[in-house]
Amino acid sequence: MKKTVIYVRRSLNEMKQKTSIPYQINTCRDYAEKQGWIVHEVFNEGEKSARSSELEERKEIWRLMKEVKSGFIERIIVFKRDRISRRADQYMEFVELLRASKVTMYFAGDNEPQMFDGVVGDFIELLFGAISEHEGNNITQRLIQSRIAKVREGEWGGGRPPKFYHIEEIKTDDEMEKKLMLTMKNKEKIKEVYEFVANGNYKTAKEANIALKRKRASFKNIDLVEFIPKELHKGWMTATYEGISIRSKALNPRLKAVEEKLWDAANEKLKKMEDAFFEKEVITVNPKIEKILYCSHCKNQLGAKQGYYFCPNHKSGLRISVELLDNQIIKSVHSRIGSHVAKNKAEIIDYITEKLITPLEVACTENEKALEKAQDMLQEMTSVCIANPLKYKSAEGKRKFLKPYVDDYKESFQKLKLTKMKLEENRERISLSLKKMLPVPTIQSLSNYKQKELLRFYIERVEVDTDFRVKIIYRTDMRMKREEIN
Repeated sequence: MKKTVIYVRRSLNEMKQKTSIPYQINTCRDYAEKQGWIVHEVFNEGEKSARSSELEERKEIWRLMKEVKSGFIERIIVFKRDRISRRADQYMEFVELLRASKVTMYFAGDNEPQMFDGVVGDFIELLFGAISEHEGNNITQRLIQSRIAKVREGEWGGGRPPKFYHIEEIKTDDEMEKKLMLTMKNKEKIKEVYEFVANGNYKTAKEANIALKRKRASFKNIDLVEFIPKELHKGWMTATYEGISIRSKALNPRLKAVEEKLWDAANEKLKKMEDAFFEKEVITVNPKIEKILYCSHCKNQLGAKQGYYFCPNHKSGLRISVELLDNQIIKSVHSRIGSHVAKNKAEIIDYITEKLITPLEVACTENEKALEKAQDMLQEMTSVCIANPLKYKSAEGKRKFLKPYVDDYKESFQKLKLTKMKLEENRERISLSLKKMLPVPTIQSLSNYKQKELLRFYIERVEVDTDFRVKIIYRTDMRMKREEIN
């Protein structure tokens, strides 16, 4: 039994967006009812960007795509095209999947044309995807420009308020406006933190953080390396948008907590601490190996922050560029696996097929037979109910009689569905591993999520020491390989 499903998503606050989740669901359900379709499931993404996130990083659309590949969906109803994605490449990837799986997508929103077929249709859909991307970029740019204007005027640009600050709605010119505020009590707390650093004598920031946490419960989640350099504490509003640093034209007395002299003194003390990496690079790099990266000395996992992998257990500050190490690991994996696959590709495919594909194909066949048997039994028992109206008079009596057969059908359907989804997932992994990994630029052109999956598929762990010697331990029977990174 193939399903009719609904997919919904929003990216802005519901109060600011007409196409809220309930509105989208109701509109899509009304559309389905007019067509005479029964909606089996709603894939509700909630609040998630369709511009800055990859399809794999959106839980519900990724689950929807897996079900499409598994053959369980006949049609998808969406409010508008931009709910799928605001990036043309992502939208066309989704459309191509639907066409390959013979699934139709319908749009319930007003003035949203239905999908176009054929070669010309693909071009038109690409055009619509590009329009959605352009609109998304415009929306983002307008939002950024609005926030930049606020920051330059010394007001909060949006997002979660900093530690000890809060948001209040203030009436200005007959309008309610959200303002960043600071109570007198919290001003004193911020000042206390700066005095603690300025008057203290700590060798490391880690040592200072521990002492600060003991001082007061409200200081528990403060990281001095992040907290002390904030110019907001002396009244200056700063922000970074798309790599550009913005600073307010003048300080805002309402947000000021410390005098410049105290701020400078605390920052000078912080700079002298051994593990305070003060000259931070703003690098927008997504770490790819942090879950499998370990310190070769203490055997603990390395963290990732500000574009660096680091081991917090080393006073000498073991850290290495995320971008440098990830690229070296990708090249090593490429070289190792490339030669391995080229030499043993036929054997690898046979082995993987035997272990990952064949058992699931057999299970699918068995589950299909079980589902067919359960469906026949359910139909047979339904006929028994109809043929014996005196014995099964009430609806409750019919439900009670049919319940075990309905449950058996549902269980068989669920088993088949999960098995098919696992089969498609394994096929995709094999394709990714054996066909799409070469050359290196192809790996780097994959989404960050897929790069992580690829590396973790082949690598068990990576170890690095203070001399930046890196050891890669591959999974299965692959031997260790030591890579030197200078």
